[in-house]
Amino acid sequence: MPRARERGSPSARGALLEIVTESVRIVDQTEESERKVRCAMERNRVLGRGLRVGKSFKVEGADGAAWYELTRIGATSVEVEWRDYGRDRCMDEMFGAGGHFPRALIERLVYRHDVLQELFEALA
Repeated sequence: MPRARERGSPSARGALLEIVTESVRIVDQTEESERKVRCAMERNRVLGRGLRVGKSFKVEGADGAAWYELTRIGATSVEVEWRDYGRDRCMDEMFGAGGHFPRALIERLVYRHDVLQELFEALA
């Protein structure tokens, strides 16, 4: 019998095959989405107010909420990337999957997100 490495053994196509010896916990999409949002909010708390690489913000839309993360901050523009934190996989019409946008626009959205988060935390 072949012996599997501690992290798994490679399959014929290079994928990693792991042998599970304990019970498996099945996580539904709602729980996974909420976990991702909690992690993003905690990262935002650690990073503090204002523009910071790694910070996330939410844009509300008619069909759901789209989450974006700041990936690069320049003097006049900010690069954002879409994050799949929501159950509805919603993307904002303007931001789409991400790109470079005027710094002033992103600053206003991040500021709004920071203020709303502080209010929700104060009320909780």
